[in-house]
Amino acid sequence: MKKATLMALLAICTVFTAKAKEEVDTISYMTGLQVSYEIENTILPQLRLDYAIIAATIEKYFATEKTIKVEDCTITPANIKDVAKKYFNQGLQGRVMEAMKDSTGKTEVFAAPEEKKIVSTLIGADFAYKMKDAPYRIKKASFIKAIEDNHAGKAMFTKEESKRYMNRYYTEIVPQNNRKESEQWLAKTEKAKGVKKTASGILYKIEQPGDMNARAMKDEDVVKVLYTGTTMNGKVFDSNRWADMPAERKEMMEQYKPADAGKDSPIEFPLNRVIKGWTEGMKLIGKGGKITLWIPSSLAYGERGTGKDIGPNQALRFDVELIDVTTK
Repeated sequence: MKKATLMALLAICTVFTAKAKEEVDTISYMTGLQVSYEIENTILPQLRLDYAIIAATIEKYFATEKTIKVEDCTITPANIKDVAKKYFNQGLQGRVMEAMKDSTGKTEVFAAPEEKKIVSTLIGADFAYKMKDAPYRIKKASFIKAIEDNHAGKAMFTKEESKRYMNRYYTEIVPQNNRKESEQWLAKTEKAKGVKKTASGILYKIEQPGDMNARAMKDEDVVKVLYTGTTMNGKVFDSNRWADMPAERKEMMEQYKPADAGKDSPIEFPLNRVIKGWTEGMKLIGKGGKITLWIPSSLAYGERGTGKDIGPNQALRFDVELIDVTTK
């Protein structure tokens, strides 16, 4: 983005924030606009969803109502995919395909008003549940206002302005905030009892040393481990311990590897194939040992981050049990 364009955008946002400071939180409003655009662009216009229901469903979620009931349905984060599949398999998908052939867009795809209400609620719940992954706190009033404003054709920003703002937020503001919060988190952790620090900046606490005569010494050595990785706010982003696994991974195991469901899944890998924090950290304990690692982003996933849970410049925590070591 050119400097002049960026400065113009900042000026717009500054004026907007100053005028509507008591009424609208800018990032929440922009996020609401993005959700509204996504609904318009990815949900077929032929469905003619009930926007009032979508907004009301999202509002229920913000009111800590994670379980949402509509007609004879109970929707939760765990079952929403199954509920959606049920309704789309009951002829709705075929009716949508037929509606796509109608250039006038007047073909009704819902068999009854109740079905339209349920599907609109499902769409609202789906977007609401995704909000938990936002790297910032979303303010309900501003978020809902954006969805309603855009549907009424009264959005405070154009689509292009919103896109530029969100792009800047994720490429500049989020990395800066993550770096600052990670540094503060690590500084606080370093003061905890039993926590030590390596020359490279890794913080660690040896929960159980293991057999120090059987430990990894070289980067080529292979370790077999059980682990749980969490973000600064305690969210588990990965684990091969069944008790700690994210719900999505458990669902995949139950569906595709039912024989392994309910069990831990130890994994083996050479230390030169993982993040630098692991390469160094796993040499601090022996076979049978347990260790907690707090790894700076520079020794983890750096400025890029990875996946939906690990943002740029984010420090991470790993709780690891070293089951076995194969030296090379």
